Amino acid sequence: MFFLVFSVCVGAAFVSGEEMPLSGEWEVSLSDPASGAAEWRKIVLPGTLDDAGIGAPLALEPKLDSQVLARLQRRFTHVGPAWYRRDVAIPASWEGRPVILELERVLWESRVWVDGRELSSADSLSAPHRHDLGTLSPGHHELLVRVDNSEIHPGISRLAQSFTGPGDRPLAHAYTNHTQIMWNGMLGTLVLKAESGRPHIDKMAVYPRVSPSYGLRIQLGFPGRKTGAATGRVRLVLRSGENTVIAETVKDFSMDEKALSSTIDWELTGAAIQAWDEFHPACYRLEARIPGDDDALCEARFGFRVLEGKGGSLVLNGKRIFLRGTLECAIFPLTGYPPTTVGEWKHILGRAREWGLNHLRFHSWCPPRAAFQAADELGFYLQIELPHWSHDVGANRRSWEFLDEEADRILAEYGNHPSFLLFSMGNELQGDMSLPDKLVRRLRQADARRLYSVTTFTFEKGFGRSPAPSDEFFVTRRTEKGWIRGQGIFNTSEPTFDNDYDKEVDYIKVPVITHEIGQYSVYPDLSEIARYTENLVPLNFMAIKNDLLARGLLNLAPEFTKNTGRFAALLYKEEIERALRTSRFDGFQLLGLQDFPGQGTALVGLLNAFWDSKEVITAEEFRQFCGPVVPLARISRVTLERGEALPVKFELANFFEDMPEAELAWSLLDRTKNVIARGRIQHIHSKAGELAEVGEADIRIPEGSTAEQWTLQAQLVGTAFHNAWKIWIYPKTHPPGVPAGVVFTSSLDEAMRALSEGKRVLFNPVVEQIEGIEGRFLPVFWSPFHSPEKQSGTMGMMCDPSHPALRGFPTESHSDWQWWDLALRSRSVVLDGLPVMPLVRVVDNFERNHSLGAVFEARVGDGKLLFSAIDISHDLEKRPVARQLKAALLSYMVSEEFKPVHNLTQEQLAGFVRWRKQ
Repeated sequence: MFFLVFSVCVGAAFVSGEEMPLSGEWEVSLSDPASGAAEWRKIVLPGTLDDAGIGAPLALEPKLDSQVLARLQRRFTHVGPAWYRRDVAIPASWEGRPVILELERVLWESRVWVDGRELSSADSLSAPHRHDLGTLSPGHHELLVRVDNSEIHPGISRLAQSFTGPGDRPLAHAYTNHTQIMWNGMLGTLVLKAESGRPHIDKMAVYPRVSPSYGLRIQLGFPGRKTGAATGRVRLVLRSGENTVIAETVKDFSMDEKALSSTIDWELTGAAIQAWDEFHPACYRLEARIPGDDDALCEARFGFRVLEGKGGSLVLNGKRIFLRGTLECAIFPLTGYPPTTVGEWKHILGRAREWGLNHLRFHSWCPPRAAFQAADELGFYLQIELPHWSHDVGANRRSWEFLDEEADRILAEYGNHPSFLLFSMGNELQGDMSLPDKLVRRLRQADARRLYSVTTFTFEKGFGRSPAPSDEFFVTRRTEKGWIRGQGIFNTSEPTFDNDYDKEVDYIKVPVITHEIGQYSVYPDLSEIARYTENLVPLNFMAIKNDLLARGLLNLAPEFTKNTGRFAALLYKEEIERALRTSRFDGFQLLGLQDFPGQGTALVGLLNAFWDSKEVITAEEFRQFCGPVVPLARISRVTLERGEALPVKFELANFFEDMPEAELAWSLLDRTKNVIARGRIQHIHSKAGELAEVGEADIRIPEGSTAEQWTLQAQLVGTAFHNAWKIWIYPKTHPPGVPAGVVFTSSLDEAMRALSEGKRVLFNPVVEQIEGIEGRFLPVFWSPFHSPEKQSGTMGMMCDPSHPALRGFPTESHSDWQWWDLALRSRSVVLDGLPVMPLVRVVDNFERNHSLGAVFEARVGDGKLLFSAIDISHDLEKRPVARQLKAALLSYMVSEEFKPVHNLTQEQLAGFVRWRKQ
């Protein structure tokens, strides 16, 4: 079966010829046919052994250990060679013509035999495997393909240390079981092609120009040509994405004796052309053929765009851009392998766009061509990386040669795509950094259509905090002058909404992108378990569910997810706004918008692994602070006292279009939407690509005796661009006195005596004397397995705001910025097995699943206890939030509503404190 089509060739180009699709039924064996021990089974390709249920079945049980919690597990696993065979019928019309076998995506090596004779081998994780089979006689032939998904080149994915399970060392996302699995099979296009056998163009690289006028530099390649000068003519036709002819011409070309290609220039003066960017994703098609041979057509898809690192900024077509990005880590939770259709990639990119993003960083892998085409058509900016995540760069010479060659394959295959903006030599590389530096210099010389970086961040001494000499863009979390992401400072710096990182990056002369911001862990959504119906099993989620059930906490799991998710969302908001407030930044890369189910079950997303919302924040709410235009408010404090001034500086991050006469309306509202203050700022002149100062408001907080949570809103009048920030207002009072009938103490002895006398006791031990987990404001970083000695491993507060104990303390059900001081001056008390329900719970991480309390009540003998593991005793003159919490708890204790129902013994109470004679 065959028909005439355009077939894919190097350089994202197409050559006319005949194709024979090979999709459908094959046979597969895990034993070498030459051994005589092959056992053949039917398999459908494109597909994988995992799809067919071939390999060692999963034997692990869902229990909380490092292997189960490391990642999702494969139902069937095979690592090593597999042999695939089928019969092919070569038609008479192919006689004497070169035949090419194309396998779009293979892990890792493929070798090909025809009728028992080995003809070809290929080796790539990023580009199609193309096998030159020579000429094949008409008739039936046995085609045998050996695919080996072993670690062919050790060292391209080698870390000095990792947080993985046994046997899980490879982490680069092109080859790992932590996201994309180490599958064996063939994906995407599977086809035999008959070349025309006549002189023709087989590859075409297109270098567009957009200024001062549109033009093209076109590099043509010719198959089979080795030496000898040549001249000729080529007919060029430029078509729009809708196939309309834009321009056409005939050009002369020539090659000298050493050249394998020829370069020609084409001026397009007067042509109706649109430059490509996120707002105008105009795609074009260039056709080239040698006149007189209508069958010999070569085609390339591209867009008119020029990217520069101009003045230290990312400039696309003369206009500054800002990358609002997230990582794409080859997370495909059903199949374990990447999709190869444009529609599937448009779904992924469309979801990212829905959440305000315009950029994907492909962490240590390169996606299939469908991802590039989808990004081209949607106007999405891509950063591609070599399949390289190593702390031992250069230790294996052959592995480095593979990476060097792989970089060329990536550029040759995907270089025409306008969405391919950035190219990094790998993630967090360490070792011989001269090698990726040299590679960047070579690639930039060969293809200047994108910007290059030696590594996406690094811990290598002498690198990482300033750009490498050959870097054209710089991705980092910290510079020589300090942190440029919130994870490094949110626990130690008092909350504000006015900080930026300008002084930390003012010395850097190339575009700066902040590295992997976020990584705030969200509690697992156990309802996802039922969605894993194909190749991967969520044993990690199942083990967590079993543990919660055994602890009697399973009913709280949905609340754990909701409240930790909402906490993470507000942290992401400040991360993103701080990046936008930095005038010298050129973008951020989240880690991540989507969950990362490997490397210790790193559920850091506001979307799950299926790209579906966790419903802790809507896409519309997220776009308020993550979009092409974002109103910003610089507020120096988030907790204020009555009677204080609230100065606000409004700014506009505008990466959309010039706004010569904009207007911003602002209002300060209480929780019932009553207006506290409002105003308008007119005649705003905002230029695209700039962070503009809009104006100021000096708001006076009214006097009063109540604590409240207010919201400052800002709206760009006549547009959908708006934003909002919460602040907390507290009465300016002295520390509350202790009412009659209540004993307030930090002494265990005094608390015990009062309780034994039947009194009401607010027990607030010295924080350092409490037996519990150290308080932190930020939740688990990445996963509980990551640097556990450096993080407390908790995931934020959880409470019922309507509980009478919190009636005078304005709060949501989750941690927010007003909890910062309270969290840092606290302990989390372990209440496992005790009949106590916390009034303020601390959510523990899913590896431990303790029942943790920061504030809880109980009966102790004839007395009534309210225990606060949050410091509400010290420095209250300077701590209005702690002062207010103390007042709220005391007010509750003298009310009729203070009726603890659960009992604790004095011994159990004493166990919460490192006892000492008071």
